[in-house]
Amino acid sequence: MKKVFAIILSAMIVMSFAACGNSNSGTDSKTEGTSSVASTESSKVESSQSKSKNESSNTSNTESSVLSTALEKVKAEVELPSDMADFDERRLKRVFGITDEQAEDFSGAICTDGLRQDEFIYVKAKDEAAAKEVADKLQNDWQSKYNVIKNYDPDQVKIIESAKVETNGLYVSLVISEKADQIKQIYNDAIGA
Repeated sequence: MKKVFAIILSAMIVMSFAACGNSNSGTDSKTEGTSSVASTESSKVESSQSKSKNESSNTSNTESSVLSTALEKVKAEVELPSDMADFDERRLKRVFGITDEQAEDFSGAICTDGLRQDEFIYVKAKDEAAAKEVADKLQNDWQSKYNVIKNYDPDQVKIIESAKVETNGLYVSLVISEKADQIKQIYNDAIGA
């Protein structure tokens, strides 16, 4: 009798586990369907917001496209080191300490191999006071690069020594590169300098 009871009890436990599994999988598919719909709706909203944000930034700030276009032209026409990385807001703040409150727009790139000191940055400051602050920060970067490399690589020192921070109205720039003249010409043509 105990054996029969044990077999029946075992069968009931197995059936209850099977029933629970089926019950959950039905719930999961309903949840997945709901999640999928919610995810699709969320994507549509984000896409709409992104589109309207891009449209408003394109119509209100034509200078942004000028510096971005100049960067693309530099990348297409100037032979740069292979490991150049574009500046983004995070890198701009980390490398130079330049914030959104100071910069209306910017573009440029920096060599990330740790050996070459190549970098070029053009910043359109929000006002004259911000232009002065940006120029000071770029000068500090120049000095830091020079101090680090001056005893190690004479070729890189020459490139750094030939670079200087330049200000043209609200535009402030620093170009450290063997191809500095080409890079400056492209940017100066773009900003009408």
